[in-house]
Amino acid sequence: MNEQTKKVNKKKFIIMLTALLAIVITVLSSSYVIFNELEEQLQQNLEDVATQNALALHNKIHSNYELLQSLSKNMHDVTPDNITEKLRSFEIFLDEYDLKRFAYSFPDGTSYSTDGGVAELSYREFFQRGMKGKATITGILKDALEEHHDLVNVMTIPIFDNSGAVEGVFGLTYNSQNFNDALQIESFDGQGYSCAINSDGQILVAMGNDILQLSENIFTDVLGVDQRNTEAVAKLQKQMAESTSDGGTFYLTEKNYYHCVPVKLMGDDVTWYMLTIIPADVLESRAAPVQHSLYLMAFIVSIFILIGVAFVIFLSREQKQIMLRYAYEDPLTKGANYASFCVEMNKKRVPQGYMVSMDITNFNNINIAAGKTAGDRMICDIWQILTDELQSEELAGHVREDVFSVFFKTEDKKLLITRLKQISTRINKRARESQVKGIHSRYGIYEMRGTEEPEDAYSKAQIAREQARIQREQNYVFYNEIDHERLQQDQQLEERFEDSLAEGDFEVWYQPKYSAATGEVVGSEALVRWRDKDGSLISPGRFIPLFEQNGMIAKLDEYMFRAVCIQQTRWLANGQKIYPVSINLSRASLYYVDIVEKYKAIMQEYKIDPDYIQLEITESALEGMSSIQELLKQFRDMGIRILMDDFGTGYSSLATLNMQCFDTLKLDKSLIDHIGDKNGETLLYYVISMGQKLGLHITAEGVENRIQLEFLKKNHCDDIQGFLFAKPMPAVEFENILAHS
Repeated sequence: MNEQTKKVNKKKFIIMLTALLAIVITVLSSSYVIFNELEEQLQQNLEDVATQNALALHNKIHSNYELLQSLSKNMHDVTPDNITEKLRSFEIFLDEYDLKRFAYSFPDGTSYSTDGGVAELSYREFFQRGMKGKATITGILKDALEEHHDLVNVMTIPIFDNSGAVEGVFGLTYNSQNFNDALQIESFDGQGYSCAINSDGQILVAMGNDILQLSENIFTDVLGVDQRNTEAVAKLQKQMAESTSDGGTFYLTEKNYYHCVPVKLMGDDVTWYMLTIIPADVLESRAAPVQHSLYLMAFIVSIFILIGVAFVIFLSREQKQIMLRYAYEDPLTKGANYASFCVEMNKKRVPQGYMVSMDITNFNNINIAAGKTAGDRMICDIWQILTDELQSEELAGHVREDVFSVFFKTEDKKLLITRLKQISTRINKRARESQVKGIHSRYGIYEMRGTEEPEDAYSKAQIAREQARIQREQNYVFYNEIDHERLQQDQQLEERFEDSLAEGDFEVWYQPKYSAATGEVVGSEALVRWRDKDGSLISPGRFIPLFEQNGMIAKLDEYMFRAVCIQQTRWLANGQKIYPVSINLSRASLYYVDIVEKYKAIMQEYKIDPDYIQLEITESALEGMSSIQELLKQFRDMGIRILMDDFGTGYSSLATLNMQCFDTLKLDKSLIDHIGDKNGETLLYYVISMGQKLGLHITAEGVENRIQLEFLKKNHCDDIQGFLFAKPMPAVEFENILAHS
């Protein structure tokens, strides 16, 4: 071998070695970048899931706390002789709230329960804290009131006498396992798991994985598995001591990522911590397809380099296509995989349209019923359906198993929904042909406005798809950043509610009612307004639906009722002429068994005549409540007139009128707005006539012009309420109207 040949071979070897080294570095660096990006995304998703789990835990416990506080108002002046009867009246709440029992402990520790148990519990910490005036929710205890000693959690609050001394401890007990089961929330496609712990590390709720068991301790368990967790446990304990939200890693049977969120309970007397965990394998499984493609590409290229340096330096077009196919072709559908989908999306630079993450509910039913081959064939058929439905500049990719990514280039939201329904119909038909039931598609949708990276847009579509799991009316959910902001705003409003009640930030405004015949003031409706710290008003449409949903509206109803009674009494004491004021009563308030007695006590406290207090109840509040007629009869027996509010907006209005438990019919603005239309006026004429024949007083809401007023006067409507005469106003302004009436 001559010197020249040696030099050429040496040069070829150096080129080959350089090429191999470049490939190895590229693969390793790409894998590192991909893994880091996926890890950051996973940790952000983990934080979101932990926050959602914490909110679910807070709401679950807060509802029991609210119930306990409400019922505690009946627990004054109890004795061993009447305690059994007192507790028996609460049994109706056990099934509704999935509780095991209610119990009351006297100062000597003797405890009585709704299931007949009597025990001495002075040694229990929750009793001792209660006697010190502290509310408590315990960790997991062995039930002291039954022979089997099931695992339970106990929630207690102190009962104070008129002097402020503790006269007993009132509480409820729920089965720890039932409570645990009620909070099972699947995360990360079933691969994530969570637990609620107290400051001692005791596991109180375990979700999603057998690794975490009730009654175990997260600190000792984690340290017992792997001593590498010493630093992680110290960090977690420090975070819990400072009550901050943060994450990290520790090892169980494998490496895990975690995020911990503090959860304030029972008026901030108790703090638990929601710990959500995801195995590192989830991250590795997400990175594996791309990494495998990179490794496969490196292997193929290396083979070609070994065959000849010429093939490495001068790769042919056909060899490039082979590599691209391995990297970007889905092996099952032979179409684009997710990596290919992202590449093509990036080529579009700033696409505008909708990113959709799609999967198939109960897809495993196909594999179970017809076998994996049929399942694979179904995936290929779905892929064909998607590609058939795609239009110009639209893309699809097979992400994994039954999950697909799709980009629709349209700005028409309604058209998008129509197209998704068409895809769903074709998929359902294909499933029926396979004789498999319960199969349907589900979509998470994110609107792209040309500023997002495709990967980020798809992640948000995935989050929306997860939300679609809980939808019943439709199989799609649109991701909306405002929803997340609204959730935070809702939490802030909920946290401010109690303080705002105590500080009188909720104001009573009045909207006068006028006689249709004479135009004189005949009464008013009390409306709530929330005054913010900066002096502005928070819209009732912002907080009332929220408080109706979380049950706080019942407290607000009572606050308004009491405030109106106080104001009426004050006006009378000042020699002011007053008129009846109607106060809205929500559906949530109607569920309290002592609502009539409570409101009666308030009226007696302020010595207010029932003629000056009325209650407004919407038709929708009556739905599903068989006892409503008797409840309203009790109010009417007190002398309080009952008004049906918003009549004309429901579907069962005529049947509701037949209950014969109302004094006044308030015609909704939606009916009044039809004055001027022949059919609308005919309907309104017969509604007024029917109400009057039933002996009802008729009030028209939302009257805004003289034409409406003249029609209502002509048809003998009794009262008018609306902007034509007056808008809602503060008490001071209404007082001025009263002074000149």
